[in-house]
Amino acid sequence: MNRIVIKQQNPIILATVSALNSSVLGKGIKSMHTIKIIRGYYDSQLEFARKDGSPINPLDFFMLGYFVGRDYDKYYL
Repeated sequence: MNRIVIKQQNPIILATVSALNSSVLGKGIKSMHTIKIIRGYYDSQLEFARKDGSPINPLDFFMLGYFVGRDYDKYYL
């Protein structure tokens, strides 16, 4: 898997960006991936690609989603 795309409503994307900037796992993902944000009116999209060209570990994004839902999502809804 070379690329992961997250397309969700804007509050969930904001919570994910917040987790990327403040959690240890998010900072690690942010340092290892090129992140592209495509903003929309109701929903937006985050695209992740590894900087070194290695395959993406889906477990990292599963855990990021878990932390977003547990710790960050309540602030943006």
